[in-house]
Amino acid sequence: MLRWRGSGLDALLHRPRPSAWQLFLQNPSIFIVQKLFSWRRLTQETRHADSEVSVACISDTHNSQCAIPVADILIHAGDLTQSGSLQELQATISWLQSQPHQFKIVIAGNHDLLLDPSKDDKVGEAAILRQQIEWGSILYLQDDFTTVSLKGRRIKIYGSPKTPRNGNWAFQYPRERDIWKHAIPDDTDILVTHGPPRAHLDLTTLGCKYLLRELWRVHPALHVFGHVHEGYGHERVQFDSFQAAYERVILTGGNFWSLIGALKAFVVSLFVPPALATCQLVNPSLVGGLRDDARREPIKVYI
Repeated sequence: MLRWRGSGLDALLHRPRPSAWQLFLQNPSIFIVQKLFSWRRLTQETRHADSEVSVACISDTHNSQCAIPVADILIHAGDLTQSGSLQELQATISWLQSQPHQFKIVIAGNHDLLLDPSKDDKVGEAAILRQQIEWGSILYLQDDFTTVSLKGRRIKIYGSPKTPRNGNWAFQYPRERDIWKHAIPDDTDILVTHGPPRAHLDLTTLGCKYLLRELWRVHPALHVFGHVHEGYGHERVQFDSFQAAYERVILTGGNFWSLIGALKAFVVSLFVPPALATCQLVNPSLVGGLRDDARREPIKVYI
C-alpha cells in the first residue's frame, strides 16, 4: 500500500532529483545534445609553470564563508549577501579582505541591493550607507575593468553584476534587451559576470543568449559567473562549429532539425584533430540545494 508522505511546499522541497530517464523524457533532443557535448575531444593549451596564473573562483556565498584555496587571484562573482544590507556586505568584504590572495576581484549580484544605485531610497539613506563600505584591497568592478600584472603578464579583467530580470532585485535588465553588444572590451582575459551565458552551466534555460553572443566575440581565457546555483561546475569551450551547433539546439528548445545539425557536426569532429579549448567557463556557486542548504567547494583553475 502506498503512503502519501507530504504535500504542498514540504513535498516540493523534498522531491527527488530527476533521473536521467526523466530528463530524457522532458526533452530528448536537449538530453542527447548535452551528452554529445560532454563527449567532445578537446586539447588544452600548455603554459610554463613560471607564467601560469591560478584563479580561485567563488560566487553566491549569500553570507556564508568557506575555505578558499591558495591562488594568485581570488574572484567572487556576486551575491555576497542574502538581502544586501550594509552589515551583510561589510561582513563578507572583511572576510574576503582577510584572504592571502595577491589580487581579489569582486562584483555584485542581484541580492546585493545596497550596491545598486537604481534601488536607492528617495531620501538618500542608501547612498550614504554605500559610502561607508570599506573595500580595502578588494578591486570592486561594476561594468568596468582592471588590469593586474603578475608573473610577467598583464591580465585584463572585466566585471558586471547584470542579470536578466526575475523579480525586483538589483542590477537587472529585461531578458529580451541586448545590453551586452560590444559592452565587454575586446582584449578581456577574464570575464566576470553574475549571470551565466545561455546553454552553459545554466540548466539550459536561465542564461542570457546575448551574453553568449558577446562571449563568442570576445573569446576570454576565463569566464566566471554564478546566479544559477544548480549550474555549479567547470567547462571548457572551443568556439567551433560543433559548439555552435550544440548551442543552437539549446536556443531553439530542442528543435529536431537543430539536433540533426549537431549530430552531423559531432560526427565530423571525430575525423579531425581534437579542438583546442581556448576558454574556461566556471560557475562556482557556493550554496545549492532546494533550500540553499548545500555547500560546495570553490573552483580553482589555471590560465
